[in-house]
Amino acid sequence: MREPAITVTCDCGAAALVPYGKRWVCGSCGKTWDTNQIPRAEYDALIASVKRYRLMTVGPPLVLSAIMIPLAILVDIRFAFLLFLLVLGHGLLVLPHLRRRASQRVLDSAPKWKLHPE
Repeated sequence: MREPAITVTCDCGAAALVPYGKRWVCGSCGKTWDTNQIPRAEYDALIASVKRYRLMTVGPPLVLSAIMIPLAILVDIRFAFLLFLLVLGHGLLVLPHLRRRASQRVLDSAPKWKLHPE
């Protein structure tokens, strides 16, 4: 999984998405910003919440598929239709609620780091 980038906003107003551990030189004023100033433990906590969200969105359809596809092949094709309905229901009924909760949790708990130029 690709780690989420950090939005660095320079004092002059320029902004860029910078990967963790990289430096960014502002094109407008020439200041250098280093994302290594962010504590690794806080960034890892942010990454863990992103991974948890991805697992909650992709996990249930994969588990359902692992169960229903063999049943559709071995027992009856109606299990394939049931799989379709269950995955559709998950996407339409469960995912919007999960997305809303996860977004609010990240916004409430995500730290705002104050970096200093070098």
